Amino acid sequence: MRTSIIYYFIILFSWSFNALAIESSKLIKLEDIEYIFETNIQKWNQNVVFFEKKKTMKKITRKDSNVYSLKSSFNNGYIILTPIFKSSEVYMLNLDYNFPELHLNKINIQKHFDQMKPTICNIIELEGKNSVTIQLTKC
Repeated sequence: MRTSIIYYFIILFSWSFNALAIESSKLIKLEDIEYIFETNIQKWNQNVVFFEKKKTMKKITRKDSNVYSLKSSFNNGYIILTPIFKSSEVYMLNLDYNFPELHLNKINIQKHFDQMKPTICNIIELEGKNSVTIQLTKC
């Protein structure tokens, strides 16, 4: 089971790294999001600690929470994944993309995540031309 979780996150981050083109095929997929929503706090934190051993990944500890965020850096930017838990279940998943060398197109990103409805709902906020925050919840 632990091995399958590790492989899952490797695939997830490889897709996230390739998001520079901001094509639908490069953004996180519904199946991956559903998998994260099925995890609990303990599993999430264990996976973050495991990935922190890689040079490109860093555990972020928030003052107001016992849940870690995972920052994955790459040549052209980074992504921060932060699940928000209610009890032990994922209530919301925040994805913070930052691409200093890329101008993001909210319409393309919105179309990708709108295709996940009615399973996953989203709120997308562009922060300047190079950053986007995506909040995902179960509908």
